[in-house]
Amino acid sequence: MGDAVSVSPSPLVKFPFSHPDSFQKILILLDTSTILNCRVVCTDWRDWFTASKTIWSSVSSRMVARMLQRKMRTELEQVWDIRLGLLLKMVNECWTEEQEMTMAIRIERVTRQPIWCEFDDTLKVISQLHQAFYRGLMASPCVGPVCIFLRSKVAHPSVLKVMGETLARHVNCVIIDERDKEAGVVRQCLLRAMISCQQAPRWVFKDMDLGWLGEEEVEDVQQYQPEPEDCNDNQISDEPEELTPSKFSFSYILSSIFKLVSGLFSPLKLWRMLTTSQSDVMPVTTLEGDEEEDEEEKGSPYSTAPPPAHDLFPTVLELLDCDSPWLKKMLIEKAGIDKILVVPKFKEVTKHMKDVGAQFTVAGLDMFGIVRQLGCG
Repeated sequence: MGDAVSVSPSPLVKFPFSHPDSFQKILILLDTSTILNCRVVCTDWRDWFTASKTIWSSVSSRMVARMLQRKMRTELEQVWDIRLGLLLKMVNECWTEEQEMTMAIRIERVTRQPIWCEFDDTLKVISQLHQAFYRGLMASPCVGPVCIFLRSKVAHPSVLKVMGETLARHVNCVIIDERDKEAGVVRQCLLRAMISCQQAPRWVFKDMDLGWLGEEEVEDVQQYQPEPEDCNDNQISDEPEELTPSKFSFSYILSSIFKLVSGLFSPLKLWRMLTTSQSDVMPVTTLEGDEEEDEEEKGSPYSTAPPPAHDLFPTVLELLDCDSPWLKKMLIEKAGIDKILVVPKFKEVTKHMKDVGAQFTVAGLDMFGIVRQLGCG
């Protein structure tokens, strides 16, 4: 038998290390999902990403510039400015490469999401408090309502209804600096809310100096008015026009190649059954070999998310996209969203009661389309 033919590796395998500046400039032209896909092309590329300490700060800066260029209709400018203001504060709080990566991904997602307007009365209160801050009557601008910073990861109507009613008591929250508790303008707004016949916001006091990326203790929600019964359904959607790259551009071709190469590595999507009519239950599975890679990347910015809280049903927390870790922690403490399982068809849970722990609450729609909750304890 003849000698085995040796195959030399492609020069592209060492490209990130042989031409790091050129490689990084190419990556900055790509979207965040393609950048992450580049990392799984080969082990050498993965090692370069692990060693890199500047790539995501550059990507984050480009995403911020793109976010600032987004145009809004006049009636949506206030809502967009509120959300933009919080995101920019969080960008300034980033110190590590992991935080920069998280913010780049979050900002890119925000620039693609629709914006709508709800809780008009709360937005008027926000405007008054902002004017008071600019006049020097408050220590820090308030933030809210919370619904501006929340999105569902699943667009299924049943899931949206369950999540909407689960979070209805908290989406109209306004966060105020705890130093402004005794401010005259804040007390006036609270008094007006108490005597108003309109939906009054819930008030949360926070130490604004601690930022929005941290997970410090959440102050008790101050309730001065009965909670709203339903979310406002009068939404004005605004689908922004995205800048589509030319199909003959270098970045478009490179992006397409990377997506094709790494497509085989994409994970199974959670809750695929929500888009089908066969079942409302699907076990969450993982790809073979994921455990070994996770062990290698503990402590890395690219470490995978923690396992789901339940094998059959996702929690509200797992289905919720929240702009700020602090807001997410507040909803966990006040609404228990990490222990509420979403089951679109409520009757399906009866088949799996033995698999649901006593710490969970099941939320879903009954045969009449009404949201019901069942404690499993």
